[in-house]
Amino acid sequence: MSNNETEDQVKSRRKKKNIAILVLMFLLLVTLFIVQCHLDQIKQEALAKEQETALELQRRQTLDSLRALEQARADSIRKADSLAKLNADDSLRIADSLRIADSLAALKNNVNRDSIRHVRDSLNHIKDSLAAIDKARADSLQRIADSLAAIEKAKADSLEKKRIQDSIRAADQVPPVAEIVPPAGRYYDPIKLKVKCEEIKCKTFLSIGDTLHAQEAGKAIEYNTTGSVFFYAEDSVGNRSAWEEAKYDMASDNVCGKNAYPVPLGGKTVCVDAYEYPNKVDELPRDMVSQEQAASLCQQEGKHLCSLAEWQAACKSKDNTRYSYGDSYKQNKCNTNRKAAMRSGRKEQCRSWYGMYDMNGNLWEWTSTTSKDHPNMYLVAGGAWNTNNESKCTDNKFSFYPQNQYPNVGFRCCK
Repeated sequence: MSNNETEDQVKSRRKKKNIAILVLMFLLLVTLFIVQCHLDQIKQEALAKEQETALELQRRQTLDSLRALEQARADSIRKADSLAKLNADDSLRIADSLRIADSLAALKNNVNRDSIRHVRDSLNHIKDSLAAIDKARADSLQRIADSLAAIEKAKADSLEKKRIQDSIRAADQVPPVAEIVPPAGRYYDPIKLKVKCEEIKCKTFLSIGDTLHAQEAGKAIEYNTTGSVFFYAEDSVGNRSAWEEAKYDMASDNVCGKNAYPVPLGGKTVCVDAYEYPNKVDELPRDMVSQEQAASLCQQEGKHLCSLAEWQAACKSKDNTRYSYGDSYKQNKCNTNRKAAMRSGRKEQCRSWYGMYDMNGNLWEWTSTTSKDHPNMYLVAGGAWNTNNESKCTDNKFSFYPQNQYPNVGFRCCK
């Protein structure tokens, strides 16, 4: 009897030992699982701080896995409790418990492998995401740095430009010179007014009739009214010229034909050529011609070589000015400071009121008037390309023999 009890006790102890081992294995599994979960949670919390939005999907998957594992752990605990309550005689329940233990072991292996695989995949994805985030952050920082550098450079360039402009503005206090073309005078056809300025980025303005209606004059403006036109110019640093007046007489009584205009003289009208012979715009005027040849060429055209009085009346115009364009010498108005003659009419401002071009400078011009002191010599008038301010309407010379030819002497005809 005692031997049977001893054998039963041994079996009971073995069963209890097996159960204890199973419980310990289960507890170990649970502990490992808890530790693993805790480590996963720590890692995910750390990574979530860097990019919470990017890891939202992984966090949900991890939570789902945790819930599955918690459910399995709860089931295992309940089954372990059932095993503890088994008595030694209930072999069927022991067998069931063994099967349950096997199932738990298999579950452990499957769950553990899946969790590890999922964690590994998640970590790899997180690493890739963090690498992408770091690269994007570095690129963004570089772009920001480049933008800041560009802004600083632009700011420095702007300050330097402003400093230069201020220096120029401080140094340049001279207003620009404005010129209106065609210049003031009498015209027989509608004209197109335009105000010019030699300086860079210079703006020009005009106002018809008064100074109250200024408009930009960089482009030609149609004009056909007798009256005054006022104009001025403003340079790029703000210097502005004073208002200037140009008077126009839009006439319709030209009885002189092409390229010749009437000039009143002593109660009569003389038709004076607009250009030096051959009286064609944009052609080089004739030089190297004697006074006798000049008179003959004019006669062939049914005209005569202008007398000094006729020539001066056309040059001084109605206001009896010293130059065809006014009373004071302007270096750039006419061809008076160069090394050769220019084509007729190229100097738009070198026009008298009545419409004659190049009467100051370009070429001296033969007249039909002889010198009072030297009757065998003829006067020439108006100066040449190199006479500067000695090219007034009243300037003339008499030391020219009629048969001589000169490279700086030409002529124009009258009728």
